[in-house]
Amino acid sequence: MTNPEPEYVFDQVQIGKGLKPLAQHGFVLVDRGTLTLLGSDRQHIDSGPLNQIAAKKVRFTGGKTVSLTLNGTKYNVSPGWGARGVFVLPGDTGHVKTAAEALLRLIALGGGQAG
Repeated sequence: MTNPEPEYVFDQVQIGKGLKPLAQHGFVLVDRGTLTLLGSDRQHIDSGPLNQIAAKKVRFTGGKTVSLTLNGTKYNVSPGWGARGVFVLPGDTGHVKTAAEALLRLIALGGGQAG
C-alpha cells in the first residue's frame, strides 16, 4: 500500500530566483528521493532528484536561507519565512534556521551536495 502524502513538507516557504520572488507562501516537498518546489497556489515550479541537487546556506542570511541549484537553475529557499499565523518577535527566527538546516540534512541524506 502506498502513502499518497509526501515524506517531508516544508510550508510557508519563500522561494525566489535571484532577486525575483516566485512564491511568498510556497512549499518544498521531499518524497522518494525527489525535491519539488511548489508555488503559493501549489503550482509546480521545479523538481529533481536529491542526488543531483547542490545546496548551501546563504551566508548573509545567517543560515536561514538555502541556495539550491536544481536542474541548472539557482533558487533561494527560506522555509518558514512566510509564516503569518505565528507571533514572531523581531530577531526571533530560530524556527526558520532549524527548517533550513533540516532541508540541508535531507538533501545530504539523499546524496546531494549540501554545504
